[in-house]
Amino acid sequence: MDAILENLIALQDLDNLCKEIKSPEYKKLGFKVEDRLATVEKARDEIRKRIPEPILKRYDKLKGRYKRGVAPVVGGVCLNCFVHLPIAFVSKPGKNEKVETCPNCGIFIYWK
Repeated sequence: MDAILENLIALQDLDNLCKEIKSPEYKKLGFKVEDRLATVEKARDEIRKRIPEPILKRYDKLKGRYKRGVAPVVGGVCLNCFVHLPIAFVSKPGKNEKVETCPNCGIFIYWK
């Protein structure tokens, strides 16, 4: 898998974890939110440094629009917009070897 794509997926996971830690439900469980949040945010910042600026800007824009920046493709369907991708796109070799976007919604995609 492409290193940038791996970093995008990891960044999305860390963004989701930050959101979960900041939620009121997490605080109700009695966890020390500040310690956990600081650790996750530090890891998130390290991942962001590994992603080229233009891709990172697009990820942030997509995240603002769709609440995520990366979506899996399963069975030829983008799981962000739920559109069947074109057969020429689905059948090409080298999936996950470069950063690609959904031709319909524009989100970064990876193949499961």
